[in-house]
This record gives sequence, C-alpha cells and structure tokens, in this order.
Amino acid sequence: MEEKTSMGYVEACSFIKQYMNSTKKTQSQVAKELDVSASALSGFLSGTYKTPHTIISKIEELAEISTQKKVAPREPAYVETSISRDVTNAIKYSHLQGKISVVYGDAGIGKTMAFRNYLEQNSLAIGITISPTYASITGVNEKLADQLGVRERVSRRQTMEIINKLRGSGRVVVIDEAQHLTVRALNHLRCISDESGVGICFIGNDEVYSKLKGSGRADFAQLFSRIGMRKQVLVSSITKQDVKAVFGKSAVEEEAMELLYRICRTNYGMRGAVNVFINTAAVFEEISCTGLTKMMREMNIG
Repeated sequence: MEEKTSMGYVEACSFIKQYMNSTKKTQSQVAKELDVSASALSGFLSGTYKTPHTIISKIEELAEISTQKKVAPREPAYVETSISRDVTNAIKYSHLQGKISVVYGDAGIGKTMAFRNYLEQNSLAIGITISPTYASITGVNEKLADQLGVRERVSRRQTMEIINKLRGSGRVVVIDEAQHLTVRALNHLRCISDESGVGICFIGNDEVYSKLKGSGRADFAQLFSRIGMRKQVLVSSITKQDVKAVFGKSAVEEEAMELLYRICRTNYGMRGAVNVFINTAAVFEEISCTGLTKMMREMNIG
C-alpha cells in the first residue's frame, strides 16, 4: 500500500537542495538523516528511484522537524560573564606565558561555553575534551594527534611528534573536563608543556585541582609547582550582572530575572537557569515569574 504524501516530487527535491545549501550538509549526511542509503537519495534526486513516494514521506518529516527547530526557543548566545572572564584570562595566561593554568569549580556555570568561545576566536588554540575513555596517556595522545595531524601511532614516537609540532608554534592546549585525566596523564601533559614550551590550561571540577595538588608528597611537587595560575569558580561567584548579561536581551520581567539569579546560585548553576528559561519560553508566551515557577515544578527544581 502506497504512503500518502502531500509534498510533490519537485517540491521534495527543491527542499533537499535548499536544506543542503542552508545546513552545509553533504548528500550522504542528509541521506543518513532520512534513514536511506546515499545511492537511494542520489537516485531520487536524479529521478531514477522506482518508489519515490517512500522517500518523499521521509522528506516531509525532515521538513517538519526543520521548521520546528527554527521556531523553537534557543539557548541564549554566548556573552561574557565574570565566570567566562576568569576562564578566558586563565587560557590567555597559558597562551601568552607558555605556562600551566587551572580553572576548577562547580558544574554548569559557563566554563565550557568560555572554552568553546576561546577556540572559536583563536585559531592557534587547540581544545580537547576528556571523557573517561580518553583519561590515560594513550587517550590524550590520540586526542592531540588528531588535532595536530600526527599520524604516528607508536606511543613514544607519537609523543615526540606531538612535541615537535607544538614547539615554536605559538599555540595553547586547552583541556575541558580535565578531572577525568589520570595523574599519570596529567604528568605526561606537564612534560609535553615543558619540552614544547606551549602552555596548557586545565578546566574541570574540584577533582582536577585535587589531582594536581596531590597530598603534599614529593612526587606531586613537580606537577603542582608548574601551575602558574589557578582560579576557583563557584555558583556563589555568579552575579546579578552576569544573569542580566545572559538573559537581558529577552523580554524578562525584573521579578523573573531575580528568580533566574536565585536558580543560578543553587547547584543547578547557570545551566539550570538556562534550561528553565528555554522550557518556559517553549510553553508560555512570556518569561514571567509565574511561568518560571510552574516550569520549575515540572522540572522538579525546588
């Protein structure tokens, strides 16, 4: 039984071409989104596919989702806050001085946003994000090798090639979610910094600082002594000016702004306030204190 479609063949082809142009996605990537093979989409666009209605129905679904995404409330764009300024200053210090810095503290307060913004604004910055899978020396080397175009896979030679690529490059290495790194991996990165002369900035929670500091034993002293700048950032550091900078471009009542500020100062942080804001905007016509409160109850945020 044929699937009924309201979109015609010409309209479907036109949408796919416009979609690829606006999203800069390849035909293969769009085929994957449609859950069809690349050859099937190619045949459809060339007019040789035998059952075009099966693909048209998928294109209709993609068009609907694309429209919904355009009108859906979005996360506020990056703006500088006191937290992001601290992160940026630490990265700049490592970049200009070739030293190690660490920014550590509460989650959800904008450290990662500042990290991403610095990478976007500075072509000489190398950024890697650590997950438990990449916590070891091998994992770190794989991440750095990928960023630097190093093809060597033998561990020692790979390390030397990474160091040679970094030496005299004017780069900085920024590592987000650095709390996942093992102490051996942290020491490995310290050696890379020493030998290449390139600064490294570690960004993470309190655990990364604890690992760098160790327990006062001599084997940690060399690592900890290399930290030229350390900055702790907490939800209690978030100011009302920060909240106004993030949400001020939206039509937010003063009372609602105060509530968003109070959310920011809890364990939910700025991320929690942004999530409540987005969800409220999706459900209610305006961002009011009443709407935010209702959404907080829905999200079990007390």
